[in-house]
Amino acid sequence: MRNKTNVLIVDDDIGMTETLSDILDESGYDVEVANDGFQAIERVKARAFDVILMDIKMPGINGVKTYKKIKKIRPEAAVMMMTAYSVEALVAEALKEGAYGVMYKPIDITKVTEFIEHIKKSALILIVSRKRAIERILRVKTEAKKFNR
Repeated sequence: MRNKTNVLIVDDDIGMTETLSDILDESGYDVEVANDGFQAIERVKARAFDVILMDIKMPGINGVKTYKKIKKIRPEAAVMMMTAYSVEALVAEALKEGAYGVMYKPIDITKVTEFIEHIKKSALILIVSRKRAIERILRVKTEAKKFNR
């Protein structure tokens, strides 16, 4: 049986998180939501997520600060930032920190599912060298950084 892709949606807009969660759940993804950055950090401490969709502008702790904390806990998580605002400085900071990109609201669900599927294809592969008995993990590189552009 194939494992489901784990997705965390982080946004203070409860209606948006419920709608996006329902759509992704119906598409076969394992989805959790957090309605602020602090909840997101707690969810990430408790569970690994393959993909995190993170709003940039949230009360309390913004998405970029949340992303920085999450990156320390689970650096392997693929994070896509989301925003409905013109917050170019925060977008630039998130990209500099390693976020895969930014999606502008209203969110195009097709782009979200394409991003998730793209991330699933950039899996880790374990290669065992018989000659040297060395195990190396190589990340299969795709053009994920160019995905949102």
